[in-house]
Amino acid sequence: MQISSDSTRARLRNHVFRIWTAGAILAAYVYGWLYVPEMLTWWKRTTTAIIEFGCGLLPYPWGDRIEATLGNIGLWVQITLAIILFRILVWLAMSILRRGWVARDRRRDRSLPLEAEERR
Repeated sequence: MQISSDSTRARLRNHVFRIWTAGAILAAYVYGWLYVPEMLTWWKRTTTAIIEFGCGLLPYPWGDRIEATLGNIGLWVQITLAIILFRILVWLAMSILRRGWVARDRRRDRSLPLEAEERR
């Protein structure tokens, strides 16, 4: 079975994006640890509050158990949430840019004379 080059490129692009976003968050973590520790304190308190709120919505034994489990692996949960949030923000920014490029190309195509369009 032969895999098409388009799907291979898409898969490679996906992995590069994942590695890039994870690396950017880890670099931001190291930068924050060295130069802006109050940012890390804010992020820890925010994620802890979100976890406590979410677990508080669950029935008695499960909410406490999940909160304790997430508390024990708190650093990894915080890094994972940061990566997910960063990926969503990058996706939104790229979607907005893509729409702008498509709209610009449409305007440019409409402004071309008919002969120029035929040559393209």
